[in-house]
Amino acid sequence: MGKNKENIVRIANGIHLAAVYSAMVLLVGMAVIIIINVFMRYVMNTGIRWAEEVAKLFMAWFTFIAMAIGVKQGLHISLHLLPKKLPYWFERTLNLLKDFTTLGIAVVFFIYGIKLVEFTKTSIMPATEWPSFILYLILPIASVLITMEVLMDIFKIDDQPEIFEMIFQKGVDR
Repeated sequence: MGKNKENIVRIANGIHLAAVYSAMVLLVGMAVIIIINVFMRYVMNTGIRWAEEVAKLFMAWFTFIAMAIGVKQGLHISLHLLPKKLPYWFERTLNLLKDFTTLGIAVVFFIYGIKLVEFTKTSIMPATEWPSFILYLILPIASVLITMEVLMDIFKIDDQPEIFEMIFQKGVDR
């Protein structure tokens, strides 16, 4: 593999790993906030004013980051109606069709994500008083992540998935 490709793979893998850990933190944060708020509400007869708003924010960010992770790992719904013994050119054509469809979705996320960020940049969320655009900022970010993964698939850049298997297998073996 050429030096440029190695650098691209290293950067893409670093971004992917950061996305995986970010998704983990967001999911745990959301669960902890909800658990504490439920406890406070039903046991202490009070609640955390900002809990629902922050949990919703974490859920939105987690969902779109997980979507980008799913693109890289091929976890999204696909139909396997055709036999696996297709000619290479036909299988490659179907894979390119999938990639360009995913790329189109990423472009829509980017365009409308930017519009939502622009539209909500002057409003604030009521409980936290944070800018509302934070909720929608994940759309253009996720679209960039998805685009990166799709382009690596289109150009057949081997992203060395065995690296992630080793990293996450170590955590399971403990």
